[in-house]
Amino acid sequence: MHHHQLSGSVLRSLLATTEDDTAVAVLLDAEYSRRLLLMRGILDSCAGTPEAERAGVEEAWRLLESVEKRAPEAVRAVLLDPQVGLWAAALFRRLSRTERDESAQDVPLWVELGFLSQFAATVSIMADASFRVPVPVRDGSVFLPCLGRARLDTAERWGTAEVRAQDGVVSVVGDATVVTLPEDPERDGPGWQGLRRLRATAEGLTLTLAIDDLGPYPAVSGLAASRRLAPEQFADWQRWISAMWPLLVADHRADARALSAGLLSLVPLPHRERLRGRTASSSDAFGCVLLTEPDQDTAVLPPQLGVALIHEFRHTLLNGLIFLAPLFEDCADLFYAPWRDDPRPLGGLVHGAYAFSGVARYWRARGEEGLAGFEFALLRDALDQVLTTLRDHPLLTPLGRRLCEALTEQTASWSTEPVGQHEQDLARLASAHHHATWRAHHLHTPKAYAQALAQAWQHGGAPLGPVPEPELRTDPGACRLDTLALLSRLSLVDPAEYARLLADADPAAQIPGAAAADLALVAGDARTAVKLYAEELALPGARPAAWAGLGLALTETGEETAGAALTNSPELAVAVSRLLPEPPDPLALAQWLAP
Repeated sequence: MHHHQLSGSVLRSLLATTEDDTAVAVLLDAEYSRRLLLMRGILDSCAGTPEAERAGVEEAWRLLESVEKRAPEAVRAVLLDPQVGLWAAALFRRLSRTERDESAQDVPLWVELGFLSQFAATVSIMADASFRVPVPVRDGSVFLPCLGRARLDTAERWGTAEVRAQDGVVSVVGDATVVTLPEDPERDGPGWQGLRRLRATAEGLTLTLAIDDLGPYPAVSGLAASRRLAPEQFADWQRWISAMWPLLVADHRADARALSAGLLSLVPLPHRERLRGRTASSSDAFGCVLLTEPDQDTAVLPPQLGVALIHEFRHTLLNGLIFLAPLFEDCADLFYAPWRDDPRPLGGLVHGAYAFSGVARYWRARGEEGLAGFEFALLRDALDQVLTTLRDHPLLTPLGRRLCEALTEQTASWSTEPVGQHEQDLARLASAHHHATWRAHHLHTPKAYAQALAQAWQHGGAPLGPVPEPELRTDPGACRLDTLALLSRLSLVDPAEYARLLADADPAAQIPGAAAADLALVAGDARTAVKLYAEELALPGARPAAWAGLGLALTETGEETAGAALTNSPELAVAVSRLLPEPPDPLALAQWLAP
């Protein structure tokens, strides 16, 4: 471990919409040091405890020290494994709590401490050393990071086994089971599940990604990863990566070089919805990305998979930078983010601006029309909104302000770059609808004013003024606010399917969150959209998004004043309609609320 400094050139690379493999190497070095510090903290915190003695912490540490002298590169490789990072960070936080109630913990502390022995065993195996070390058994398994998982014949949830290596033969020995690792540990064998890797090479550049479907530590809490992939599922992922990589190397070589240097593992998630894939990453697992299975649109899959990797890897890079130098201070405020359903904290807004600046730059290079043109048009406007919000925010650190200034400077010219007119129109609709729907869900008209407004409506009076500032209260039920963006993508990549949905009486059965009015609006039939939105809002329990859609549809038909009343402040219409005994005439209410 050594003192880390960011040179001017590396810092400039990190404060950019592009990636650089030299900067990735610097952040990996810093992450290695951070994990060494975590290990030191774990050892100091557990020293002399009964749990540490039961886990054999001292024995494991001595083994690590002896192996590190002969194979330091093995220690580095395993310590940088994302599963090791997740373990070390979670255990350090557990040990750092001033008051620990171990009875409330799902996994016994000695089992978590015993992962150090699993770590030491893997390093020793990679160094081709002879050794014996006891390891904990978790749910009948012994996981060896970077290698795989041994399944033992035991009904006990927690237990102890031993990992042995002699003359190149490695075994995991339980009470009633001996599992011998295959010569190639990536391959499965009796009782052994190998940690498989995806590999793709193009123009001399190779991407190697471990498929993490075995590790005991979830990268993101609450996101259920896929179980062990069947061989045919693994083959699918290999096929998808093989299709994506040549395109990324040919058209986005700097991105590809950065990914090949720092992307380490992929956690596969079950398929979600078409054109609504989910991605995630963790600050504790440098180089790990979580991805849902991609859509099977042959023309769309390679670029969408490539941009998904870039998106999450940029979160990893920013986390690495933040570990070295903070970009923002604690802030209680929440903000609108054009790419999220929920209000975001200041840090989340900075992360989004950084990640999506890379995503927008990626689509910018892929053309002016079709999906690429739409995505670029949508994201350049979103970035302009967010960077305007962030600019000069008092709780950004000097480096945080420098980051926002750099992103603003690099994206400033994008607003004037040509994009297909149809794609720009769709992006404008999708952006306005998302913002208005977000307001309808999360901004609430003060109760007294809302009641007075509802009474004025009921008694034929005029709207009250001035309108007070709405209150921000997060609506946990707000989801799929990107419906118009999703429908726009579908109309571009699969016009035939879109036409079929236009005639479908229940499009929500195919596209969750979508209504017939939304489809009509995206298709350019604003008058039909007005009619359908009005019909929906005339019934109890209408979606808040319908008010936003009605506002946009009215604007498209020339009713700009009434339309603006709903798109600029849809929370007023939502508040009035919820206080009335019967749903109001939505068109009349829009006209009434218009200034």
